[in-house]
Amino acid sequence: QRAGLPEYRSVITQHLLRHRGLDAATQSVLATGGTTAAVVEIAAAALRPGDVVAVEEPGYQRAVRAFRYAGMRVVPVGVDGEGLRCGDIPPGVAAVYCSPAHQYPMGCRMSASRRVALVERARADGFLVFEDDYDGELRYDVAPLPMLAALAPDVVVHLGTTSKILTPTLGAGWMVAPPGVASAVLDYRDVTGTRASPAGQRVLVELARHGDLGRHLRKLRRELSERRSMLTGALRRAGVPYLGDDAGAHLVVPLESGDGERRRLAEGRERGLLLDGLGRHFAGTPHAAGIAVGYAGCSRAELRQVLGVLVEVLRPRRG
Repeated sequence: QRAGLPEYRSVITQHLLRHRGLDAATQSVLATGGTTAAVVEIAAAALRPGDVVAVEEPGYQRAVRAFRYAGMRVVPVGVDGEGLRCGDIPPGVAAVYCSPAHQYPMGCRMSASRRVALVERARADGFLVFEDDYDGELRYDVAPLPMLAALAPDVVVHLGTTSKILTPTLGAGWMVAPPGVASAVLDYRDVTGTRASPAGQRVLVELARHGDLGRHLRKLRRELSERRSMLTGALRRAGVPYLGDDAGAHLVVPLESGDGERRRLAEGRERGLLLDGLGRHFAGTPHAAGIAVGYAGCSRAELRQVLGVLVEVLRPRRG
């Protein structure tokens, strides 16, 4: 099944409508091996070597490497509190890659006005928009804004994955693409003999068949929301600033410099904490520093146990 198992595509169609508000036809949904695998396929099938792709800066570097591996020229475009700065997208790009629901790694969401501006620009300039919805199901504060794929299905490829809501080892994802892109990807699969593994698809189908997927998502949202509250409460009490919407499984503590970031990373390792510095999330020269703190890879008890050490490591320094 080069497009994916029919029952899997049906489950994803229902999932997108129920949890993401995207009314996609089942025939427009293709199974993938995950977000990076989908980027590789689309870059090879629908773009050309030498094409320019604009990416968020900082952003998801596995996607950046996938574009470069496919022969694309990557141009970083900055983000702020409203997401990708659409006005900074250079002319002549073939595609734009972004994470509007929960920007990775800064944690903001793209504003409604930026979403409209981006899809209007895509239509006017004729470029493709990659919408990476890696954890769009995990929002705890307000209702999500309309997805780019809902606003402009003619120019947007929606990419989803089970890596955040279940496990990365499942290797199951999906894309909802314009007909021309979907057809090109299917032709690419025919030529190369590649296709998404059915094993992970079958797992998700069985979870959905018995209602376990919906129950799991409700439990996951509740659990991660409570962990986030634990973390943000500890940071606020210690006077540690942080960035990011009330969503997903991480937040960012901004720092004054790259040196400060490297010191926190080293001190964390010495004290048994594996922290993530913003520096590695830049395709170009880093122009911001900070620590991304995840709270999904441990238990709630483990998180509570390390909060004191974490706050000490991240606490602002004087002098």
